[in-house]
Amino acid sequence: MKIAVVDADPIVRDFVVGTLMYSVNREVLPFKDGLDAWIYFEDYGVPDIIVADVNLEELTGTELLGKVKGLNQGTIVILYSDLPEKEAMVREAGADAFLAKPFGVNELFTLVQRFVVEGQSSN
Repeated sequence: MKIAVVDADPIVRDFVVGTLMYSVNREVLPFKDGLDAWIYFEDYGVPDIIVADVNLEELTGTELLGKVKGLNQGTIVILYSDLPEKEAMVREAGADAFLAKPFGVNELFTLVQRFVVEGQSSN
């Protein structure tokens, strides 16, 4: 199982990558923007779970969500934002979950772990 993390802010990206590598013990791929992530996904395949900021340059988190779900409905996409009012729009666009920033290690771990366990039980 592979997890991609997409965030332009290196501090947030490193926090999320580090938390997921340590807590769910899966391969975690970091990307600085939605376009870099999408190009990688086209070349190497879409990961099982994507955790991304809504407010990305080049290709927003919501645009990335649409492209990924168009390619593979089964990919879990978790989007986050410092604007909690974006939750309804994100869920309507097809996100599997939403996190409001700032979020903590436990919140992130619990959410991703739920999808990791569901993914293992369905394989």
